[in-house]
Amino acid sequence: MEMLWQDIRYGIRMLLKAPSVSIVATIALALGIGANTAIFSVVNAVLLRPLPFEHSEELMNVWETDPIRGYKRGSSSYLNFADLRDQNHVFEHMSSYHSNDFILTGRGESTRLQGAVVNADLFPLLGVTPVIGRGFLPDEDKPGETGRVVVLSQELFQRRFNGDPNVVNQSVVLDGKTYTIVGVMPQAFQFPVQNEPVELWTTVAVDREGKEPITEERGAHYLSVIARLKAGVSKEQAQADLVSISGRLEQQYPDKNLHKSSRVEPTLEALVGDIRPALLILLGAVGCVLLIACANVANLLLARAMTRHKEMAIRSALGASRIRVVRQLLTESVLLSLAGGLLGLVLAVWWSDLLVALGKQNIPRALQVGLDWRVLGFTLVVSLLTGLVFGLVPAIHSSKTELTESLKEGGRGSGEGARRNFVRGVLVVSELAIAVVLLVGAGLLIQSLWRLQNVSPGFESQSLLTFVVGIPEVKYPTEKQDQFYRELVARLQSLPGVRSAASVIPLPLSGDAFSISFETEGRPVAKGDQPSADFFVISDDYFKTLGVSVLKGREFTQRDGEKAPGVIIVNQAFAKKFFPNEDPVGKRIKPGISTNENKPDWREIVGVVGDVRNRNLSSELRAGYFVPQAQIPFNQMTMIVRSTGDPHTLVTAVQNEVHAMDKELPVFNIKTMDEYIAATVAAPRFNATLLVIFAVVALVLTIVGLYGVMSYSVAQRTNEIGIRMALGAQTRDVLRLIGSQGFKLVLLGLGIGLVGAFALMRVISSLLFGVTSKDPITFAAVAVLLAVVALLACYIPARRATRLDPLNALRYE
Repeated sequence: MEMLWQDIRYGIRMLLKAPSVSIVATIALALGIGANTAIFSVVNAVLLRPLPFEHSEELMNVWETDPIRGYKRGSSSYLNFADLRDQNHVFEHMSSYHSNDFILTGRGESTRLQGAVVNADLFPLLGVTPVIGRGFLPDEDKPGETGRVVVLSQELFQRRFNGDPNVVNQSVVLDGKTYTIVGVMPQAFQFPVQNEPVELWTTVAVDREGKEPITEERGAHYLSVIARLKAGVSKEQAQADLVSISGRLEQQYPDKNLHKSSRVEPTLEALVGDIRPALLILLGAVGCVLLIACANVANLLLARAMTRHKEMAIRSALGASRIRVVRQLLTESVLLSLAGGLLGLVLAVWWSDLLVALGKQNIPRALQVGLDWRVLGFTLVVSLLTGLVFGLVPAIHSSKTELTESLKEGGRGSGEGARRNFVRGVLVVSELAIAVVLLVGAGLLIQSLWRLQNVSPGFESQSLLTFVVGIPEVKYPTEKQDQFYRELVARLQSLPGVRSAASVIPLPLSGDAFSISFETEGRPVAKGDQPSADFFVISDDYFKTLGVSVLKGREFTQRDGEKAPGVIIVNQAFAKKFFPNEDPVGKRIKPGISTNENKPDWREIVGVVGDVRNRNLSSELRAGYFVPQAQIPFNQMTMIVRSTGDPHTLVTAVQNEVHAMDKELPVFNIKTMDEYIAATVAAPRFNATLLVIFAVVALVLTIVGLYGVMSYSVAQRTNEIGIRMALGAQTRDVLRLIGSQGFKLVLLGLGIGLVGAFALMRVISSLLFGVTSKDPITFAAVAVLLAVVALLACYIPARRATRLDPLNALRYE
């Protein structure tokens, strides 16, 4: 231990004796270690940290699958969920849930709250109990028996109820209906785990109210399902059990369950599985940046070792073993890396916040990113390994001493110089190869992002303002809902600066989607085999407001009212898929959705419109159909307003119009259409931005390393250059002599890097859009860019060599 402290004290003194080398090395390492720590903090929070529930590894999501329609993560109907819950032998608890907006009134300003409708046994399933009051009772899943109940989140409890400890049994009005508060959840509790926290929970009893509740429709798939495995039951056993039950349900209900089965997936995997490849790729990329930084520092230490050559020889002459010398030099390297790690940790705190800000839209659990013991341990391990990686080669080479030559004044040993030049060359080639791989990856993601951003959404997104208005059914029954939204649209259209206005549900590119099956007249098929398409409810002037062309037929008008014949409009993708080589106008289809028996089931296609990318910009165009709002009204609609100028200037005006009709209605999700489009490319932009940053840092470090090696080579060969110039060598001869050395390194690094990139780019193929992982243009552009920049880094030292004075060069030591 005494010897170790001696090495540490001596190492600190030696680092302080060469402050410029120490500072440069520390900064290079801090950049690499800090970037790795920042990315790992995201990986840790998203992928490695268990869910904050008791024995979270036992939690499973249960999905409905349909190989014919091609989905593996489908939602469930309540009746299918109830059958799985009652018939399975593998789950201790099983609960359904779905998100639902609620409008809170009667407690200050009306507010839209993010809620969840769940089964009564959700909280026991998760192993969580309220900190105030209680959870739900089994009977509270049934409508009308115990009244409506609600559990508050801690944040809502503090914000709107002032942390009143007597809040239990108080009444609260949600969507015009009275609920009783029965509990308050702990501060850290969040379910579902999402970036927009849930503010309250109520039971499935709210879905089971009315004459024809959605919970009685086996074909209404709207629920997510979570379950907890029984002790000793594996995921595979649970999968087999549910597949068996699903098979029985398919036979029992062929009209609704044909081709449908079940899939069990760990809840954590269901949450983060889609983001996992991108995060691991970014972690690998930032690891490559650290390797380049290590190579640079190793080259720096190799160069510095020349100035300590005599010191090492004297230590050896005085009896120090080679292992002792290596240990001393490694101690200095580790001290450097620990200093870099400490500075990198400071940088990581700031970079982690930046990563959260950039990726909070598309990274699940982003708000949980931060430094914990695992991140600190990662930083320490990386720092120690980094010190060993970049310090080992210089230490071994510095410990090889020829005492006779080394102790001579100015003795350098040509053999030893050649060995060190070879090592430096290998390090530079490695840096170049790694930089090529990162640049190719960044180039592919940039090109992919550019292509995605240039995909037309199918409508004119500029100058469009959107917002959501929900009206409580208690106050606005079905027959009044269309009238409310018609009046609101008329008010919005009369505002100064408004060209047109309309309403729709769901809004394209908003993340919401309805897929409804339908029947075509004259083409009878089994109900389980009926095709489906994206479904929209729209007002008059919707296509005009959005800027979508009517290709055939007509738009909806005021004549298509509640009592008018049923009509429908389809998009071009629908017409091509279901009516190829024929005119769909005049044909009739029967959507699997209606309001009541007074509405006609069969609807005549009266128009064909252009295609709109409804779900995201990267997916294929989907078949879709539209029904008039007057014939199938909804109590929540998204309003769309096309302005003559900046749509943001209309925000106050549209809010005033809504409140003029009903002051208790909140206006929420106020966004421009361009913001929705930007959100659809948020994940590709996040990936591309980070990889470009890493690639640029790698390129700069590589070029600095190459420049340093070439400059050191010129310094080493000063005598040789002076002799050549004294014997008549011209400028071009010196340029060729020095430049050829650098050219060989660049050529070798490029070759290895391009081969490596060709082999490794398939890893990012899942992140690309509109470009292949072997795109020749990207590979060629990266090769040219790196070659030009690298050769420039070689040219500057070579040019400096041509300006040497032969006499001074001959005297150079």
